[in-house]
Amino acid sequence: MTSTKAIWIAGLGTVLATFQLVIIGNYIVIFLKEDLLAAIIIITIIVSLRNLLQLLFRVPFGDLSQIIGRKPLILFGHFSLTVALILMSIADHWFWILFSILFVALGMSAFWPCLLAYVSDFSPENSSGGSIGRIFQMADLGSIIGLLISNLTLDELLWSLRDLFGLAAGMAFLFGLVNVKLLPEGLDKADRKQVSCIPRAIIDSFFSMLSSLKHMTLIRGLTRAYIYQFIVAITEFTTSTFLPLLILQKGYTRGDVAEIGFWAIILSIWFKPFLGRLTDKFRFIYVITITLIIYSLALLVFTVVQDFLILILLYICLNVSMMTSYMAENNEVSRSAPIEFRGTALGALGFYVSLGRTTSTIVSGPIWEILDLNAVFYILTFSILVITMILFLLYKIKEQDFERGINSPHKN
Repeated sequence: MTSTKAIWIAGLGTVLATFQLVIIGNYIVIFLKEDLLAAIIIITIIVSLRNLLQLLFRVPFGDLSQIIGRKPLILFGHFSLTVALILMSIADHWFWILFSILFVALGMSAFWPCLLAYVSDFSPENSSGGSIGRIFQMADLGSIIGLLISNLTLDELLWSLRDLFGLAAGMAFLFGLVNVKLLPEGLDKADRKQVSCIPRAIIDSFFSMLSSLKHMTLIRGLTRAYIYQFIVAITEFTTSTFLPLLILQKGYTRGDVAEIGFWAIILSIWFKPFLGRLTDKFRFIYVITITLIIYSLALLVFTVVQDFLILILLYICLNVSMMTSYMAENNEVSRSAPIEFRGTALGALGFYVSLGRTTSTIVSGPIWEILDLNAVFYILTFSILVITMILFLLYKIKEQDFERGINSPHKN
């Protein structure tokens, strides 16, 4: 099979995965709060577990794919998400969602690292970036399909969320079976890691992960990128988790939540090539600072406006600025890391994404419980604005000190 065909088949799997993830991400908090009447502390714990468990699973699953191949783990990730949707479709108590979120964490931990490794396996040398770009375009397509189906079933057909979860699980399962047949293995047996005991190898990979993470974090140039990635992940996940509920509080329907997301993705997808060039052209510190400021201000305005069109425009601002932040982070880590540690450095970046997302719900939950949902966004935007400006000023002070040191006469 040609590499192009294999990557397109992997793209089909990406559509199926993001189709499921956008439905889960958009509606899990609404389902817990409004349908299952879960307490805020329960919602906080469940949403936090999704990312906390990924901190433990991502690297071991990546190492396991080096031993048994990519295809089994890509399929395992896909069907884990399907099981999560099945459990959500039959849930009559929040306890079921605990099991569901375990499968979401397993699915994301297995699917994404192994999929990206699979794409690199099939990509010609020095062209994996273009292949990964196609994969992310397919991910957008999956999100668009999921949002369209959500809007149709919830607003037009007046289905319940359980019905939507069941439909999504059935569609994903059937098309997943097609992917089982079509998806080729990307890693030849000769290239696989040979181990005497697979469980022992996974345990060793976990402990080596901690050592590698510490080493990467202390490399000069990467420390700053990881600090910003932690902040970006907190901001992004707080928004994606609680913004659907905020839209409902404005008087809109569950289908409107999907429609706002749909138009935001459709209209912002065209910015991606430009945003990539933007992060190449300008210095990281300026790109990340400006995008975080734009994001915070757009989010602040989002909390107070009611007009549907303005909400879509603001959602586009949120989507574009966050995409730019993530692209800038990946570029900065790739440039700053020594070439022999680049893969490890990017893996560590993923760790800080999950850590930031976990932190976001742990912090936001008590604020929501004690105050209200609007307070979560007010405090978030104020905190991000202040922290961003402080980090920028510290950077400029350090830069000026460095330049003064270069320009000052040296004494023998």
